[in-house]
Amino acid sequence: MADTPAAGSSPRLTPGVLRAAVVRHRLVNLTGPLGSGKSWLVSRLPSASVLDLSRPGAADAVSAALGEHTGRPLVLDGADGPAALSALEGVRSSHRADGRPLLLVSRRSLLAHPEWTLSGAVVLGVLPWQDERIRRLTADAQLRDARGQELVVRLAGGNPLIAGAACRALHAGASPDAPGAVADQVAREIVERLSREQPAHRWQPALERLAVIWSGDKELLEADRELFDALGRLSLVTSTELGLTVLEPFRSVLERACRWRQPVAHGDSRARALAYRKRQLTGERAVTRRSRLAEGAMALSGDETLREILFPASPPTGVIQAATRGDADAVGGLMHQWARQGGMDTRRTDRLVEQWLCDDPDGFQLARDGDGRPVGLVGVLRVAEHTVSSVEPLLQQHTDRLLERRRTGGLLLGAAYCPDRGLHARLLRDLLHRVMAGNLLLTVSTPTPRYQRLLSALRFQRHGTTADDVYRCGRKPEIYSQDFGHDAITEWAGRFALEPGADGSRRPTGREVGQALARIGDTARLAHSPLLRTARTATVTDLQEWLRDAVRTLADSDVPEDAEAGWILLHYYLGRPQTHQQLARRLHMSRATYFRRLRHGLDVLGRRLPAD
Repeated sequence: MADTPAAGSSPRLTPGVLRAAVVRHRLVNLTGPLGSGKSWLVSRLPSASVLDLSRPGAADAVSAALGEHTGRPLVLDGADGPAALSALEGVRSSHRADGRPLLLVSRRSLLAHPEWTLSGAVVLGVLPWQDERIRRLTADAQLRDARGQELVVRLAGGNPLIAGAACRALHAGASPDAPGAVADQVAREIVERLSREQPAHRWQPALERLAVIWSGDKELLEADRELFDALGRLSLVTSTELGLTVLEPFRSVLERACRWRQPVAHGDSRARALAYRKRQLTGERAVTRRSRLAEGAMALSGDETLREILFPASPPTGVIQAATRGDADAVGGLMHQWARQGGMDTRRTDRLVEQWLCDDPDGFQLARDGDGRPVGLVGVLRVAEHTVSSVEPLLQQHTDRLLERRRTGGLLLGAAYCPDRGLHARLLRDLLHRVMAGNLLLTVSTPTPRYQRLLSALRFQRHGTTADDVYRCGRKPEIYSQDFGHDAITEWAGRFALEPGADGSRRPTGREVGQALARIGDTARLAHSPLLRTARTATVTDLQEWLRDAVRTLADSDVPEDAEAGWILLHYYLGRPQTHQQLARRLHMSRATYFRRLRHGLDVLGRRLPAD
């Protein structure tokens, strides 16, 4: 198959490709996120004149440059923010097809602006750097420690600005064992650079919170329209079905920094977002939106394995497509790489793949990079009579029992492989969307310990191992399953709300805390509280003391949302008797805001009470 770019993907830009595009099209817009290497590409354009639009007097400099009679390309860098776009007014109105070649450099496509939508500018995007190139950057920065180099690669997600900032943090004394401290310094540089688009004083806390909760609408962010719109205009923020989200790898850096700097507030924000997604999911009927809400719940999991595999810092830089019969060689080659990576018998695996392709030729999804090359895949079998010869070796003694659960409409995941972390996550999340949209039963057979940890984190049911080591790798596959029927999705996503303690025990819920506070003066009734099972609150007296101290601490919080919640708990449960309506009026809160704060406060206390 020819290596032509797949639809929806972008080829990797080189200086030669950029030079040719500028000469051919005359008006080119080079785009890419903050610090993605656009200036590096521009610096390799021979004989080009470069003007920085963030400098004072940029508009006059642009007018003068446009008046020069020369064939040398003119590069206008930093076309971001109102002032820079204003300086480009003369470019848009006076540019001619036979005029001076122009390269406009911006973080977002200029076609997103009303004045430029019909400009005819050709947009070229900069892709993230590959891991090996980031690793070479760490060597150039004289970072010798292998742990530090690996941390930089993981944090950077292909972004050279983040990589350089992480190197500077490590040189300044931050430890590779404290990624949050490194991320905190990187986050400062990100915010400083972003402030050139808009002053940071108002949107910075909201941006950090958005990064922490993965995605957020106006209600979840508790932002007014002006702030919500200001966030949406930032070049690192994009719109999704669930609201706004911060682009990777910036989201991961900001979130990690916040987790290190304010761990309690970080946990409280994520827990509140998780409860919000669960409530949305309970009332949602549209299939596609339900799968997105469930994805939002997954993203808020505290499990590191789940976060690293399904929500890595690396953005996906390609497309996912169904394999066709013409892709058989590509499928075979990738499955061979999968087998070698996992220490499996490649000849045995090749025979299994031949049977899979024969029984279900449409069962493979391919990940293609920006140049259209197949670089990863998932192998999924439809569970049906004609696929039993492929299904049985993967499930063995579990076959009949699992197939009895759903005779039709089920899928079996047999393999997933992609060296690119971003595309690998996209492959797996696309599969989850597919089974949720189809209300299907998903069964997984895997000998790989990392995937087994992922499936446990995803709350899949474990059925045990197979009788035989089918891949001859010294590890018997473990079998997991999850029903994604309509009602089962809500129940499954709800399991993420039961955040385990360090020892795996369930933490107290906000409802249990509310019941205990309501009975705080009645020792006989409080003696039956489930909160007495923790080490800190082993007696009724201990529980009463802890509840009073925890409410007062929350009311004194520096976080406005926590302080308001604590104030409500303090006055409703520990103050003079009054109704919720009376207290809401006294605090000048709407009914919706009052009860939202009340639930938030109870949930926070539930998470702060350590499980025994």
